[in-house]
Amino acid sequence: MPGLRTRGGMLAIVVSAALVLAIGLAAAGAFRGCAPATQKEGRPSQAVSATAYGAVARVTAKAFAGTVPHRVADTWGEIKAREFVFDTFQQYGYFPRTQEFLAGKGARRVHSANIVAVKQGESAERLIIGAHYDSSPAGQGYSDNASGVGLLLETAARIKAQVTPYTLVFIAFGAEERGLAGSRYYARTMDDLERSATLGMIDLDAVAGGDQLSVVSRFGGATWLRDDTLAAAKSLGITLGSSPAAGGRPAGVVLAPSDDEPFALQDIATATLTATNWGASGSGLVPTAEGRLWHTRRDTVAYIEETYPGRMRRQLADLSRLLEAMLTSKLEKRP
Repeated sequence: MPGLRTRGGMLAIVVSAALVLAIGLAAAGAFRGCAPATQKEGRPSQAVSATAYGAVARVTAKAFAGTVPHRVADTWGEIKAREFVFDTFQQYGYFPRTQEFLAGKGARRVHSANIVAVKQGESAERLIIGAHYDSSPAGQGYSDNASGVGLLLETAARIKAQVTPYTLVFIAFGAEERGLAGSRYYARTMDDLERSATLGMIDLDAVAGGDQLSVVSRFGGATWLRDDTLAAAKSLGITLGSSPAAGGRPAGVVLAPSDDEPFALQDIATATLTATNWGASGSGLVPTAEGRLWHTRRDTVAYIEETYPGRMRRQLADLSRLLEAMLTSKLEKRP
């Protein structure tokens, strides 16, 4: 493809309008159970901090899935999705950069990019918070992974003006559905200084829509970051499933590939937040009685909102509170 971004096009207008709508509706308490918030002047990121937790994430996810429903890697849909994310980071006061990459060979060759936005903290120690913005060809990718993108963007906006003990690196990964190409490229191209400064990586993948919020870690060992996430959730009264005996995953279940994996392979502590429906098969994630949403035609705004009313709102609200608490606090790092 000749270019990765089409600046100044109609999509930029749509993104801007969607952003204004998201903040306006959330601030007005336009969701059931959301109290009206006081309007603040200044950057949109300041307005987001005045909204109910998760409200902007939900409206952003709905706008993202509705505006760019087919975000398959190395297509114009993925390019439009990337522009949506890039422009939203900009409007929240960040200076994002586009990290282009090529991955694969022959017919499997993919041309994509990651979007990276950095918030400087009190130290150079870094936490990476990531969510993939591409999707499978099925459905609209509302749960997988517009929900993760919405949460990523709300979190970046909510803490923009807050003091954070660590430097935060927000990454929207491209081509996750093509062998984790974006996260693999980012992890592989970190220099030694970046790698040594990286304390951990929080992956936001299908964070809402499934039957249970969970935090998981990979390769058979519960990480300190997963344990800190569980402790923070408990202190906030948030129910978060996990299984210490199985390295943070339900017993007998093999984790599906996700963007935490390339970082875990480099011995970086990871924690993946997800609402994917767990099954009880040693061969991998399988549908529960309720049935999985990801990679199906049911992964749409209409189906999830109508079938599980209030679920997206509740789950995104809980995770927004959890992330703000974690990213503005000193974490207890253990070997």
